Amino acid sequence: MKFMHTKLPDFKKKVIEAGKKLRSETEVELVGLENMESAKLASLRVGRIEEEILEITQDPNVAKVEVTVLPQIPETIHTVVIKGVQKDGTSKKTILESMFITTPAPECYYHDSEVVDDRRVAYD
Repeated sequence: MKFMHTKLPDFKKKVIEAGKKLRSETEVELVGLENMESAKLASLRVGRIEEEILEITQDPNVAKVEVTVLPQIPETIHTVVIKGVQKDGTSKKTILESMFITTPAPECYYHDSEVVDDRRVAYD
């Protein structure tokens, strides 16, 4: 399982490194994961996203890469928007990708509680 998943801090590092691989002055912005403290991401998808960032940055007019992670099916599937932005602020190219993000289940946070009062809304 170790090689099948990438830890969240490693993913953030890989995104920044991929954006700066061809030109170190390229600005890289990653948004959408600020509220996640821990998660695991499918390593194959992480590799695809790295390649797509490289594809975006191959254009010499791209000065900034914006990577936005949006919930698609919120506990598992997220959409990753990889956008190449030129110096004048216009978008050159955008790639949409899916990312599976596994976060700890609620049980991880209350496993040692004697009483659990579950007041969540039932979706029956």
